[in-house]
Amino acid sequence: MKSYEELQKRIESFIDEDSNETFNELILEAHDFQKRNCQTLKNYTDQNCKNPQSWKEITPIPTEAFKSAKIISFPEKRISKTFLTSGTTGDSTGQHHFLDTSLYEKSILATWKKLNLPKLPLICLTQSHECNNKSSLIHMFKTLNGKYLINSSGEINFEKINSFFKHNNSPIVFAGTAIAFLELIKNSSNINIELPKGSWILETGGYKGMKKSVNKDTFYAEISELFNLPIDKIINEYSMTELSSQFYSFGLNHTHKSAHWLKAKVVIPGKNTEAQDGEKGILAIYDLANLGSSVAIMTGDIAIKKGNEFELVGRDETLTPRGCSLAAEELISRHI
Repeated sequence: MKSYEELQKRIESFIDEDSNETFNELILEAHDFQKRNCQTLKNYTDQNCKNPQSWKEITPIPTEAFKSAKIISFPEKRISKTFLTSGTTGDSTGQHHFLDTSLYEKSILATWKKLNLPKLPLICLTQSHECNNKSSLIHMFKTLNGKYLINSSGEINFEKINSFFKHNNSPIVFAGTAIAFLELIKNSSNINIELPKGSWILETGGYKGMKKSVNKDTFYAEISELFNLPIDKIINEYSMTELSSQFYSFGLNHTHKSAHWLKAKVVIPGKNTEAQDGEKGILAIYDLANLGSSVAIMTGDIAIKKGNEFELVGRDETLTPRGCSLAAEELISRHI
């Protein structure tokens, strides 16, 4: 039987494009390995397809599963790192466990290189890793050697932000959640920010738990005005705690792109069939770097299929596949 370490080495070689194996071969083998080591995952995914022949036939497990059970493909005693989901107000917290974070970190760095993302200092509107080591986003920023502008309490320190930008004349990538940037927009009278020429904004979404909906066009227009930055210099990072890799898009109305070890499928709600080009559906993610949990995740986010890519629409609770979620909860409850 293949070991976790052996599969990890092969996946790392695939990420490095130093392998003759295909995405389909590797992800099917990783999925089979995960089922043999996680009974909850096996019970749920085998309901629809016991022996998938293509990555598109692998049954994605809903993110809700991470709130109810340990979705791990290795012995529990070997857990070395756990990231917590933020969730919505009143929700229980999901947990994504890792044997180690080396594959996760390799995926982050290789994606930035593969997609030719800006090679500039990363300045982050988040707490530091030392203050919050349970956040996958903050760990991503740490992996990218980010510097932090939010204090240990989690509050935005406008004096610190103003001081930084007063003394910085070099281009940067200014990164944070949508909520953090909306807070800057709301308090624009308290800040005096002028991004150096050649800078970028990286916003990571994070709309869950907000009291009112946010129109992305309006949001990007406000960012553009506040920072005197063209909209096409705003990058959106799309991922979640339950994944190990990320998608990125530039500006408005563009598709999200990924590296070769990460793929997406837009699924018609209630039918479990792939959407046609231009059709809207639920986004399922297939992440080869997610070896320690599940390589296939059903997100609950809405997207439009655009060839082999997708355009993110947002989260629509009316389209969430509740049948899948309830079935997952029922199966999971038997094995806790």
